[in-house]
Amino acid sequence: MFGKLFSRSSAHVTQPSDFSVLGMDMHSHLIPGIDDGAKTMEESLELIRGLIQLGYSGAITTPHVMGDYYPNTGAIIQTGREELRRAIRQAGLTFRLEASAEYNLDNYTAELFAQGDILPMPGKRLLVELSFFGAPPDLENRIFQLRLQGYSPILAHPERYSYYQGNLSALERIRDLGCALQVNILSLTGHYGSQIAKWAKTLLDKDMVSYLGTDMHHAGHLQELQAALQQKDILRILQRHTFKNQDLLNL
Repeated sequence: MFGKLFSRSSAHVTQPSDFSVLGMDMHSHLIPGIDDGAKTMEESLELIRGLIQLGYSGAITTPHVMGDYYPNTGAIIQTGREELRRAIRQAGLTFRLEASAEYNLDNYTAELFAQGDILPMPGKRLLVELSFFGAPPDLENRIFQLRLQGYSPILAHPERYSYYQGNLSALERIRDLGCALQVNILSLTGHYGSQIAKWAKTLLDKDMVSYLGTDMHHAGHLQELQAALQQKDILRILQRHTFKNQDLLNL
């Protein structure tokens, strides 16, 4: 569905200078006006120009879907994607834009899932998020039900959930149920605090992380991502670890 953009001769880049080793960003908020991300088309294009400069060749943007704040549907997201694609072409930019969503595992999304109103990534991958106040008590069953339907859930930024910090066994349980983990690049830089940065790096060291995402919402995030490329430890992470972002180009 998404097609190939390019291939790499090796999964390891010896001296990365940008995020091109990832190829595809798979967590961002680029469609204007439908969540807490970009507000205008001009802002969306600014963020996309920034992603290109960071080395990304494309993005699967993931607007929030949550009942209390952003009750988006597949139709709303697809309409926004097409409008943004037109703007990208009109601006003369070369950038592959696809859209899925960041599904909060609340009752609203449970109803959408029951109706089949789902926009998966390639390989039927689904980016899911949890409340910052606590995981749903039936989380394992929700993961199981998604897996039963053939989906491969990816938990967004587990390093940011305070109730999982330091609890490696809980995240191992989630992973073993078939839910991959995605860490925010800005978590690694200390944007969300030193403890989150430390925990994110621990998850990397334990080979728990399958995907890196920008989770970019606005120009401030873009500036911090640009600054991240000046941090030697970020470049070492890109050198030493292999992430599955590239798989999203090949299906």
